[in-house]
Amino acid sequence: MIRVRRNKPKRPLETTISLINIVFLMLIFFLVTGQLTPPQDPDVILPETKSSDPLPPPDALYARGDGALVYREAPVTAADYLANHLPEREGAPRQVKLAADKNLGAGKLLQHVKALYGAGADAVVVVTRTTNK
Repeated sequence: MIRVRRNKPKRPLETTISLINIVFLMLIFFLVTGQLTPPQDPDVILPETKSSDPLPPPDALYARGDGALVYREAPVTAADYLANHLPEREGAPRQVKLAADKNLGAGKLLQHVKALYGAGADAVVVVTRTTNK
């Protein structure tokens, strides 16, 4: 008895082009929908410290050298900032990142900190920049 062996049809080679297209489309989606961090206020020069976080905060309240409080380049008060720009999260402390100009006097800085605590902040962190010396 002779057996005839049938050759199975070859499957076409699967290319990775479709996978690359999907990954590329996902990358574009996340680039478009992702939130970019707002730039640092150009009118504020941060004081220097020997050790601090290496990057500026993504979204900070700025105190300019003339004493004005600014959030995303718009003047605000401490109460307005806490009420409208720093939402309360259940169980999470309301921490304010305050980036003060190095030319702002200590008295004015303390007034801002006191106003933030009075408006309902649980913690106020003064942001500085690290020196590479």
